[in-house]
Amino acid sequence: MNIRLAVLSLGLAGLTLAACGSSSSSSKPVSSSSPAKSSSLTATVATSSSSGYGTIVTSKAGQTYYVFSADGKNKSNCTGACAKTWPPVLGSPSVLGGASSKLVGTIARSNGQKQVTYDGHPLYTFSGDSGPHQVAGEGIHAFGGYWYVISPSGKPITSSGGGGGGSSYASTSSGSSSKSSSGW
Repeated sequence: MNIRLAVLSLGLAGLTLAACGSSSSSSKPVSSSSPAKSSSLTATVATSSSSGYGTIVTSKAGQTYYVFSADGKNKSNCTGACAKTWPPVLGSPSVLGGASSKLVGTIARSNGQKQVTYDGHPLYTFSGDSGPHQVAGEGIHAFGGYWYVISPSGKPITSSGGGGGGSSYASTSSGSSSKSSSGW
């Protein structure tokens, strides 16, 4: 238990350092301040098996991708502190495994960055996931909406036999609603 807390603390400390201007040569989906930098990234959309949620959309390395109930179809409503906690998946998408190439696309974020979408849902990772195949963000209510893993069919998975459904995470957003503009 203490080891997991230490790993989470180190991960959050790393995010803080990254937000302070450090750079990375990794193609891992990270927040970038330069639209040109994000367009040169490749974001792989794949699938992985998750206990409790079945097959979900992830990166090639198994990093879980999430969707936000407060987003509109092909429109991200996660910026600022939200995007630091839930980094958008940025870059030009490639598709592997059980992910459907017909459902993969991109949108332009308000800062000009290219964000990957799946069935019109902008994709994000969660800063609280400690590694591949983690789903610590599932069901969290934060920044005015709920965060869910997504199935290969493009549908958010809003319930499971286990996992974090319905838990809360610190949010700086005012107001909250479980009904989304995307009609979930």
